[in-house]
Amino acid sequence: MRPFVAGWIFCWLAFGLPVGGFAQSGTARDKGAAGSVEGAPVPLEKTEWRLIRLGRTAVKEGDLHRQPQIVLDPISHRASGSGGCNRIMGGYELKGDKLTFARMASTMMACPVGMETEQKFLKALGQVRRWRLAQRGLELMDGSGKVVAVFEVADSGAK
Repeated sequence: MRPFVAGWIFCWLAFGLPVGGFAQSGTARDKGAAGSVEGAPVPLEKTEWRLIRLGRTAVKEGDLHRQPQIVLDPISHRASGSGGCNRIMGGYELKGDKLTFARMASTMMACPVGMETEQKFLKALGQVRRWRLAQRGLELMDGSGKVVAVFEVADSGAK
C-alpha cells in the first residue's frame, strides 16, 4: 500500500504543481494551469469564475437573482454559466493570452432583479480579446487592454 500512495504523491508533485508567479497570462495553457490565486494552482479552464466587477462597477450579490459566473470547458470549447438571472452558453477560442467568446446566448426568463447586469455581462463577453490572472483572480480585457470584467474563483469565499 505504501508504494502505491508514494507513487500517487510523486505524480501529484511532479505533474500537479505549476511553477510560476501570480500575475501570469494564458501562455501556460498547455501546462494545465494558467497561474495561481491565493497560492493554489488555478487553471483558466474547468474553474468556476464568479463575476465581481464589470468595468469599474462592482457586482453585488444582493442586487441579483443569482451570482453571475462562467466556466470554460477545454474539451468542447464551450462556455457556460449564469448571467445573474438566466443560464448563459456559447463557444470560445483560447490561444495563449488571447481569448474570444462567440455566439453567446442565454435562456429567456425574466427576473425581478439582475437583468441589467446580465445584459452588461453578455456585452462585456463579446468585447473580450485577452485574459490574465491577477491578484484578485481573472481579468478579461478588450482589444485595447481595458479590463471589461473581473472574476474570482467561486469557492474562494473572498468578497
